[in-house]
Amino acid sequence: MGSLGKNISLGLFLFIGILVITPGFAIRTHEENPELSRHLEECHTKVTKRCAIEISNSIYNNNNNTPSEYCCQKHITTGKACHDDFIKLFVSKVPKDKVTFVVAKGDQIWNQCAAIVALAPVA
Repeated sequence: MGSLGKNISLGLFLFIGILVITPGFAIRTHEENPELSRHLEECHTKVTKRCAIEISNSIYNNNNNTPSEYCCQKHITTGKACHDDFIKLFVSKVPKDKVTFVVAKGDQIWNQCAAIVALAPVA
């Protein structure tokens, strides 16, 4: 695995850690930005660990994978503000040359999930 693969793995690990262990991360984030910390803690309660991994893989990997309908539903339920804050946090942890890609891919995944949820049958 080359340097790009290592950067992707590191970035993915950081993002998954942020999503899955938000309360632990929030302690460090709280000192830097208490509002963001509280907001991310609230967001974290709406997404399962499996979906956090699935969504982060979809955003950071250079492929066309879209999260499952279930995870898209969870993601959209968190709201656009949660999505945007996770992307901001994620961007702060990835190499600078990946920022544009991550932001664009984050927007793409949000839009794809919104379309999936809009088309899903109502239970």
